[in-house]
Amino acid sequence: MHQPASATDREKGVALVTGGAVRVGRAISEALAAMGYHVAVNYLESEGAAAEVVGNIRAAGGQASAVGADVTDADACRELVDRIGQIGPVSVLVNNAAVFERRPFLELDDDIWQRHLRLNLEAPYRLSLLVGRSMWEAGRGRIINICGTVGIEPRGEYGPYCVAKRGLDELTRCCAEALAPRVQVNGIAPGAILFPHGTGADEQRRILGRVPAGRTGSPQDIAAVVCFLATAPEYVTGTVLPVDGGVSVHDS
Repeated sequence: MHQPASATDREKGVALVTGGAVRVGRAISEALAAMGYHVAVNYLESEGAAAEVVGNIRAAGGQASAVGADVTDADACRELVDRIGQIGPVSVLVNNAAVFERRPFLELDDDIWQRHLRLNLEAPYRLSLLVGRSMWEAGRGRIINICGTVGIEPRGEYGPYCVAKRGLDELTRCCAEALAPRVQVNGIAPGAILFPHGTGADEQRRILGRVPAGRTGSPQDIAAVVCFLATAPEYVTGTVLPVDGGVSVHDS
């Protein structure tokens, strides 16, 4: 149960979470609301889930609004930012919405390729630009990107996802440099948190065999790191933090 935010906490402003109604996005929305942010829960098709999240946050004494928008559309992004601006200044942007499809490389087509680039890379770029401008003018702000997964080894049959997320890693660093020192931009690289739909039991066991922690993580693990980055010292910027149960030690 989230504790009601204090009057001081409510001055934190708005936290926009794309894809904030389901899975990891839901945990992020609820955690930021518990910290005292007015959470703008963005959704595309999950209207019912968004309404449920908003209802739960309000019932716990927090503030939240459901804001439907297709963040892959440039005009929709501008309208989304304008609508949220009527609530208050965006002080935290979490680029969480993503698509993760399995398809052998030789079976790819342009639709699949573009769908991954639009949602996983272009949407964070566009929103970071739109929101980053207002953050720069305000003299402060936090942008947090949910970057590429660690430990699931999504290569080969996940080519468009890998390319887009690697681009998001670099976008995180580019934005951090461009918006310093006023705005802090960081990323999170999740490990085995929620397996993609269709992941078989054998593959799950194989993946977990590489995880020193010996288990999957939880959406709340990612949400906790989002909350840390939302309030971390200003000297923390331009980094992509793995939350992977220790998998990344194999690559160091």
